[in-house]
Amino acid sequence: MDASPSDGTCERSHWGLFDRVVNTVRGVDSCGQVMAYRSLMYHCAGKTVEFHQPLEGAGTRLMHGDFARKISPSEEALATYILKRPRVCHGRVLVVGAGLGLAGLVCASCTKAQQVVLTDGDPEVVKLLESSRSLNEGSFQSLVTVQQLLWDRMEQWPDRASFDLVLGADVVYLEDLHAPLLDMLARVLRPGGHFLLFASKRHGSLEKFVASSKAIFGVEVSTDYDADVERAIGRGSKCFPVFVKLTVPAEGESEAVQRLCQRFAELQEQKRHKAQEEAERKEQQQLRRRARSETLLARRERRLEEPKVPVAEEEPPPRAPRVPLVPRAELEGRSDWGLFPRSVKVADEDVKELTYDFDNFQVRLRRRHGDARPSCAEEALAAWVLSRRLRRRVLELGAGAGLAGLAAANSAKHVELTDADPAVVQTLQEAVLLNDSCAASLKARRLAFGEVPALKRFDWIIAAEIVEMKDAHALILRTARKLLKPSGTFAVMAAGPIMDCFLREAAATFPSIELKRDFPDAVSKALHGMTCRPKMALLRRPAVRLARRPPKPPKDTKAPSPSPESIASEDREESGEEEEAEQDMEACKPAQAVHPGSDLRALPRSRERFRRPVSKAEARSPRTEPTVSGRASEDGCVQATSSPQRLSGYPTARGDAQAGGLQVCGVRPLIRRAKSVPYRGGKLGGLMALPSEP
Repeated sequence: MDASPSDGTCERSHWGLFDRVVNTVRGVDSCGQVMAYRSLMYHCAGKTVEFHQPLEGAGTRLMHGDFARKISPSEEALATYILKRPRVCHGRVLVVGAGLGLAGLVCASCTKAQQVVLTDGDPEVVKLLESSRSLNEGSFQSLVTVQQLLWDRMEQWPDRASFDLVLGADVVYLEDLHAPLLDMLARVLRPGGHFLLFASKRHGSLEKFVASSKAIFGVEVSTDYDADVERAIGRGSKCFPVFVKLTVPAEGESEAVQRLCQRFAELQEQKRHKAQEEAERKEQQQLRRRARSETLLARRERRLEEPKVPVAEEEPPPRAPRVPLVPRAELEGRSDWGLFPRSVKVADEDVKELTYDFDNFQVRLRRRHGDARPSCAEEALAAWVLSRRLRRRVLELGAGAGLAGLAAANSAKHVELTDADPAVVQTLQEAVLLNDSCAASLKARRLAFGEVPALKRFDWIIAAEIVEMKDAHALILRTARKLLKPSGTFAVMAAGPIMDCFLREAAATFPSIELKRDFPDAVSKALHGMTCRPKMALLRRPAVRLARRPPKPPKDTKAPSPSPESIASEDREESGEEEEAEQDMEACKPAQAVHPGSDLRALPRSRERFRRPVSKAEARSPRTEPTVSGRASEDGCVQATSSPQRLSGYPTARGDAQAGGLQVCGVRPLIRRAKSVPYRGGKLGGLMALPSEP
């Protein structure tokens, strides 16, 4: 065996009753297996006792766990008792349940016992005792032998009345072995012999052993047998060892001992009888299995010898077509969430055509197997769109099935359905083709959150269940802000606490947020008590005052019917006026003074886009806003008079009133004034300078 020991260290034993030297040895045994053990050398009254404690490899797989390869407090207490009372060990001494053998080796080295027999029931422990005996062979004063001893095996018991003393430490923790141990002690102890036992109170096992032994032996129990043990371990500890001394009566075996031996012999006879019956039963069972196997083998051989008759192969029955499960909503003729009447037509095995019946029109959708159904928020949004009747241009973000956008196509002028998934966009394009008979122009396109394509702005942007991802909130708000008109509204519908988080983030972009909780009666009744009931928020930008339109023609004049070209130009003018109003809010520049003799052509070029030609009828029509007093010329130009009249409604600066200058307080009055003055040949015609006030 190759081993590499580590440096030995001197220390106090684990229970504080001995000094010892510890060496840890690791190596490979003769079989090539890794092994490790600790070499313990105890100092006992001027002598040393050495033995091995296995850590890895041989000696670690024991019958009753790791208890046998540990030094218990009872083992050290028994060794201390032997050192202080060496005369107790005389004649032949038997050590039962020796374990690592500390008490037996101390008895063989420090007393004048004639013979010491170390026994244990585990074969691995017996090998350790053999190695410990060979290590201390030079220091023994007695003859030391080692053997295996099982208490319930009478054939392994020593001869009758062959020992004067029996030693044991923590050997009564198994209650099933109390009777065999007492029977063996009554057999091997001579009259007047003793059994010295040190054991801790293990859940009442020691008390039961003492109660059983009182009928046979003289019993003596003590806990104040040694002051050093009490000081080192402590009497209050659960593992404090109790000293028990059993004594055989000197006059010989009593009647109780004989009865115990007879009862034990009967128990052994019953065990042998049961073992014999079990062996016979197993043998009969094996014979029956063998006979059955032979029968099956003979039957198989006969079947193989029989001629094979050709059997016509039967065609398997035709496979029944798969009948898909029909949802309850389809059977009842309603939508998935019960908000609209709906009919379903199976166009193909995996394709269904859904027809939603709204109040005065129908919407057709096509759903394939595996497609997601419209959410509760999407159907509720469609119901709200129908009740609100959205006008002009409408955009739906994250359209999904596109139900809300198609519902808006009944009243809007133009509707666009968008989604970031190409497959969903393809489905939306099919829905657009199915609903091409709508009054509004429909279009489906791909649009991801955060993208801002070059599109004409929209009056309404609607969306349902698009705020689930918190990281996409800023991108959604950016797209909505860029594609929404200043006077437009962003309608969002979603369920759950994520909606509140989105609204808190949207407050910076849309200061006006209206949270609607009142739904139509049909929606409230269908969604009553549902945890997925959505919330709806209307997000608007700050209110903007648009520029005034020219006055309507008099009632007596009949207005001509508008042509398509005039309608298109009117739409362009309306979008231009909204862009002008948005820029007016952003512009906040100081006013400029207009002095006599100055020309309005000297104004900044950025304001020239506000000037437009005015017709004669518009020039002659009365103005409600303050204008320059004057008269209209025959060619339609307005000429200002030179009367020193202060313009009402145009505040002047304090320092400029005496100087004769007119201070325009902001951009909007100047814009209105420039708009009210017509062009003549590309120039402002007939504009005269205003005199200064006196």
